[in-house]
Amino acid sequence: MLIDIHAHFGQASAGAVPATRLATYAGVSGIDFLLVSNCDAAAEPAGAANLDETDANVACLEACQRQPRLVPLYWVRPGRVDSSVYAFTGALASEPFAAAVFAPAASGFDAGDKVLDDYLSVLAGIGRPAVFCVGDDARAAPGKICEAARRHAALSVVLCPCGAGDARRRECVEVARRAQQRGGAGVYVDTSHAGAAEVRAAVEALGAERVLYGTNALSFGDSHVPRHIALLEELRGLLPGGQFQQVTADNAMQLFRLGKRASGVAR
Repeated sequence: MLIDIHAHFGQASAGAVPATRLATYAGVSGIDFLLVSNCDAAAEPAGAANLDETDANVACLEACQRQPRLVPLYWVRPGRVDSSVYAFTGALASEPFAAAVFAPAASGFDAGDKVLDDYLSVLAGIGRPAVFCVGDDARAAPGKICEAARRHAALSVVLCPCGAGDARRRECVEVARRAQQRGGAGVYVDTSHAGAAEVRAAVEALGAERVLYGTNALSFGDSHVPRHIALLEELRGLLPGGQFQQVTADNAMQLFRLGKRASGVAR
């Protein structure tokens, strides 16, 4: 079993990747489940589709129904008129969204804004994680995200670098390490844009149980497939014992509650 927790598809945004291409990537790479959100909900930068929150998430559900390897994540646009915590609560309760995605830079909000609290409270109450897209934009600073998480002790948060530089990725690991020391919020990091040695360093700093395999597919275009097949082979050699299995499958299976889905999908 292999699970990639980090991918975005779209049709209307500049440079967006169709869901069919993500499904092809998953199949060729041996990925059983690829967690996806619809980047057409992004409001920034120029050229973003800025699609209504409900419409974007309905499109995500429909795409995942057609591609059984894809697992839908709900893209939240907090602070915008089309975003309602009541609609959000209903969607998470009635549809197969595995988590919610918060993209501060792309959706035009600050991770420190209290407008997130109602959404995070819902997620904490139903035991679903909050997935944060972390770039170099100050609005998506890992410290701000973890401070918001601390206000919701039962919440699990996943920090997913989206094109972030080396320093920001190291900051994600350090912030997660400090969160572990304090207790309370469960903070995870994914492996997007990291090399094998960097992934091993994250495992050593946090423990394999707090690192998730994610690639920000298909951010490397045509080279994404061979790059990540090679990365998986390197990780098999670098991570001892059951750590490879934890990072590439078991953690995601538990955190995103994929067990029932896995038992019901024929390959």
